[in-house]
Amino acid sequence: MNILKSSILAVVLLVTTNTFSQTREITFDTYANVSASKASKYLLADNVALRDCPATQCQKLTTLPIGLKVRLLEKSDNIITVNGVSSRFYRVKVGPDSGWIWGGLIAQKTLVSKSDPTVLFVFGEKGVKHSADSDTLKHYQIRAVKHGKEIDRLTLSNRELNFENVINLGNKGLENIDDIIGLTERSGDSCDVTLDTLYVVWKNNTFKKTNVLAEVSDRFIDVDHTYMAEN
Repeated sequence: MNILKSSILAVVLLVTTNTFSQTREITFDTYANVSASKASKYLLADNVALRDCPATQCQKLTTLPIGLKVRLLEKSDNIITVNGVSSRFYRVKVGPDSGWIWGGLIAQKTLVSKSDPTVLFVFGEKGVKHSADSDTLKHYQIRAVKHGKEIDRLTLSNRELNFENVINLGNKGLENIDDIIGLTERSGDSCDVTLDTLYVVWKNNTFKKTNVLAEVSDRFIDVDHTYMAEN
């Protein structure tokens, strides 16, 4: 009986360990620890519920639009996981008001379009996908926002993308391209071990993704032929 109990406990611990290894908490700095600018983030989703306490059953005070800039004041002790995305609730300041929002609805990286400064690109995790061969892929999303309205969105599937290295490369001198966004894949927990770079091209208010950008004399050639199917 003791052997059986030990075996069951070992299996439970193994499953728990695998679950946590696949679910990295999305976390942000708060105003108590960093400057106001570093504690200010943009919303990744639309109609984000602003609540009066840090739980989904708390009263909804209002809803906030995508791309809204909020200041993170403090974070909750409890971690909530939705579709494989784990984060805490954050108390945010919006104008004169404050309330709690779930961190999975906050952009991990926000970029400004170099062709149109009124357009923001917000990037973050969307969920986890388990394939038939037991391989685990994460879903990431990048959304283009202008004046609180979403223009376009794109979903990317990858084992792990390093959001810290999501950068806007500009259009590299190409008149028919507005922005080229690079996203670096990372291996394990190390940010130093990179595998491949994905590119998201912003053109005519639409996202396209590609794995390769041909480079000639330090300039990117027309990348239309390298476009891959979306989603």
